[in-house]
Amino acid sequence: MNWEFSEDFARKMDQEDPLSFLRDRFFIPKVSNEEAVYFTGNSLGLQPKTTASFIQQELKDWAELGVEGHFHGKTPWFDYHKVLTNTNAKIVGALDSEVVVMNGLTTN
Repeated sequence: MNWEFSEDFARKMDQEDPLSFLRDRFFIPKVSNEEAVYFTGNSLGLQPKTTASFIQQELKDWAELGVEGHFHGKTPWFDYHKVLTNTNAKIVGALDSEVVVMNGLTTN
């Protein structure tokens, strides 16, 4: 493929992007009433539209269950390390056995 440095080429590439449908899953901030171009790599990134519902569920479990949310919440907190190990190992280029995501309880 021949790359061009032009707005038309960028728009063409956007139209052909097989992941372009994901754009609608994020809030895109506006600057001067136009969608911002977001190149901030060392940040949280754009907020997924589903974030608030996930956080609300955790707050609900915390409010209704207190410490028992570790074991009886919709997504029990105690086992987060099991769910997150593989993904985090991939992020840092390690084997599952080389990383651990610590839970919220005091652990030795």
